[in-house]
Amino acid sequence: MNNKTHIDHLGENIPELLASDILDVGSGRGDFVISIAMRGGRAIGLEKSPTYRALTKEKAAAERLYVTVVDGVGENMPFPDESFDFVNMSEVIEHVDDPGRVLKEVYRVLRARGKAYISIPNRFGMKDPHFHLYGINWLPRFLADPFIGFFGRHKNYENTEAGIQNLAEMRYATFRGAQCLFEKHGFSTEDDRVLKLAKRLADRGWLVSGAGMIAYRLLRPWYFSTFHFIVTKRP
Repeated sequence: MNNKTHIDHLGENIPELLASDILDVGSGRGDFVISIAMRGGRAIGLEKSPTYRALTKEKAAAERLYVTVVDGVGENMPFPDESFDFVNMSEVIEHVDDPGRVLKEVYRVLRARGKAYISIPNRFGMKDPHFHLYGINWLPRFLADPFIGFFGRHKNYENTEAGIQNLAEMRYATFRGAQCLFEKHGFSTEDDRVLKLAKRLADRGWLVSGAGMIAYRLLRPWYFSTFHFIVTKRP
C-alpha cells in the first residue's frame, strides 16, 4: 500500500526541498504550507481568499505552528525577483484569469534553475476533477453544462474567492498543450508521473519497466483526470 504524500514524492525528486524557500501559489486552506512547516521547512502561501487565509492561520495555530500567507494573485505576485527555489501550484492554473501571466510571474520569482510543480486538469480526462462526473470532458463544452445540471452538480459560480469555477471557462489542457504552454514561458518540463513510475519499476527488469511505461503513455491522454508536471526554469 502506498501512503506517500505529495510532499514525500516531491522530496524524492527534489532532495533539497525542505531546505528550499518555497512558495505555494493558490494555497487554499493551507494544507501544503502547514505540511511543509510540520516537516521543518519554509513555505509562504499566496492566496486571494480572506476566508482561506484565515482558515490556514487557524489550522496552523491548532498545530502550534506559524505560517505566512500573503494576500495576492498569481498574475501579480508581491515578491521580488528570484525569491524562491521552488513553487507549488496544485489545481490552480485552471482557475486563474491569465495563465500566461501567472507563468511569467512564476518564472520571475524563481531563482536560477528553480523548479515548480504544476498540475492541470486533462481536457479529455475520463472523470472530471471538479464536478466528479465521468465523460463530461469528452463532450463539447456547450453540452457539458446541461449534463452537470442534470446530475445536480452546479456550483456557486458567483463566488469568485476561489477563482473561475465554471467548466466552460476553466483552462483545461491536453498533455501536449500544457507542455507547450510551460515551454513557451521559459520552462523545461518533466511528467511527474513518469518520474514516480520509473522509481517504482526500477527493480522490475527492463521488460516490465518498458511495458509499464508504454501502458502509461497509452492511458495518459484520456484516463487521468489531471496532468502533473515538474518544470525547471531555463536560463
